Amino acid sequence: MQTLIDFHSHTTRCCHATGSMEDYVEQALARGIGEFGFSDHSHWMLHARGQRYAMLAEEQDDYVADVHRLQERYNRDGEAPFRIRLGMEMDFIPSRLDVARDTARRYAWDYLIGSVHNIGFEKLQEPEMYDAWRIEDVCEIYFHFVGMMVRERFCDVVGHLDLPKKMGRLPDGGMLRYVEPLIPDLLANDVAVEINTSGLDNPAQAFMPGWDVVAALAASGVPLTLGSDAHAPHQVGRHFEQALEGLKKIGVKNLVRFERRRMVAVPLV
Repeated sequence: MQTLIDFHSHTTRCCHATGSMEDYVEQALARGIGEFGFSDHSHWMLHARGQRYAMLAEEQDDYVADVHRLQERYNRDGEAPFRIRLGMEMDFIPSRLDVARDTARRYAWDYLIGSVHNIGFEKLQEPEMYDAWRIEDVCEIYFHFVGMMVRERFCDVVGHLDLPKKMGRLPDGGMLRYVEPLIPDLLANDVAVEINTSGLDNPAQAFMPGWDVVAALAASGVPLTLGSDAHAPHQVGRHFEQALEGLKKIGVKNLVRFERRRMVAVPLV
């Protein structure tokens, strides 16, 4: 059965998203999305002084309970089935793996997105960082951590794989040379890669990862899924028409969804 998937969305608990969780769900329904997942930021994310980008540890139970409440209200079978999935975007921080593993065990997650948002205390989404550091050096460190994350089997999906380009800086030769060495590890650990469509609305003005990387991943058999990285209800499913068209052009036949951390292939809509 064909279905449209959006597994990357946030809630106001992360302090940089807006809108009620119900509004996200209603937008998913309006866009014809059959599998919609909440994946708010993990509480062990690194924060600058006086700032917060993720839920607090004590909010985690309520987050899970809210998703379960929405599942009871909205999940349905029939000719137009709809499912809400429970996920989290978990920051990969080597010194905080114990708390991450404990969180992964504690709840019946449908999927976990693994992301690297910082290298040291440098936040990869701050433009000033790229005035101080060469983009090539940023990529060397960033993809080293992504490789560690994949080999740890830390997650089910890698989030915004080529994030360092988000602020509009690209290394000579692009991102593919950093991603290609990761493909054997992605395959060996059965980890999918999301096509994060939010990049089109950022200085990079390109999906994350870009089409050259997506084509290489697809040709190697790396599973792919879709995520809008919505931080507001109107962003749910953003730019999916363009993403689906691009996937068809490079010959992708299936995407993957998750249920209780089990990967399931579904035909491309």
